[in-house]
Amino acid sequence: MYKFMKQKTQKILTWVLVGTTILVIGGFAIRQFLGSRKRAKSKFKRNIIDIANKEWEAWNKGKTKEKSSSMYSRLKQYWDSVGWDESRWTPSGVAWSSAFISYVMKKGGAGKDFKYSASHSSYIRKARKNREEKNKNPFKAYRIDEKKPELGDLVCYYRGTTSSDPFNRDSSYQSHCDIVVAKNKANIEVIGGNVSDTVGKKVVPLNDKGYVVKNSVGKKWFAIVKTK
Repeated sequence: MYKFMKQKTQKILTWVLVGTTILVIGGFAIRQFLGSRKRAKSKFKRNIIDIANKEWEAWNKGKTKEKSSSMYSRLKQYWDSVGWDESRWTPSGVAWSSAFISYVMKKGGAGKDFKYSASHSSYIRKARKNREEKNKNPFKAYRIDEKKPELGDLVCYYRGTTSSDPFNRDSSYQSHCDIVVAKNKANIEVIGGNVSDTVGKKVVPLNDKGYVVKNSVGKKWFAIVKTK
């Protein structure tokens, strides 16, 4: 009887140890996952991340292209956000990436703080001036190596052919910005419009200090726009 009770007690202790180990390992895994999938700090940032992700899903995660008739109404919404009527654009005739960003910002609740435009450089330049003037507008632009990207920020690359940095340029220039929708220690995930003729998502690497790697994924990253 004593031997039987001893064996039973040992089995119970073994199962308790196994269960405790599973809970510890599971808890560690959950903490690691949550740590790598951070939550945006403000309601506005959470809004635009949610909107961008829903738009990406609406485009079948980048598989549906701009010439698809099913996407025309969405493109119209993007262009409406910058005040362009249908006489000024066609699905594949005019780049709509900045209109996409403007749509997300407007729907997310940016209000009068954001400069809605068909050109990325327009709102980048405005955000740079906000910073220079030290005004209360929360949209402020920095060079890509001045600030670490956070969820809900805009990261931008230069599309021009010159080698000069366009950051301080007051005239229009070719550029593109994406919205940071996810982040871990090694990289960020970004969503943008008119990427390979769709709403696309890509992964951008960070250096060991947490800044965007300047010349990565074939892009000349030069600016980051902090949002509210």
